Amino acid sequence: MPFFKIETNQPINPDGTQRILKKASQLVSEILGKPEQYVMVSIEPGQQMMFNGNDDPTAFVQLKSIGLAIDSCADFSSRICQFIAGELGIAADRVYIDFTDLERNMFGWNGKTF
Repeated sequence: MPFFKIETNQPINPDGTQRILKKASQLVSEILGKPEQYVMVSIEPGQQMMFNGNDDPTAFVQLKSIGLAIDSCADFSSRICQFIAGELGIAADRVYIDFTDLERNMFGWNGKTF
């Protein structure tokens, strides 16, 4: 049940949003080794954001998953930053990523918990 969310101050047209969402879903499935059918992604473009005292292109990313391998977060960070740079043109030093390993019994889906 991975959840991947991108908040950015960059504007994205509706067609671009759908393309990025699809690519993000595939990326998360690939890096976590989980079926894409369980991956949820969200993007919030055009947010009012400031980083390092300026409003240059920036992003805040969240990756939440049950069984998130803590030892793999550095690799995940690299791959996510490459993705953000390629899709949104945002440099890696302008991206924060919040990784969260979720407990099965604390996350619900389909009327029950995992």
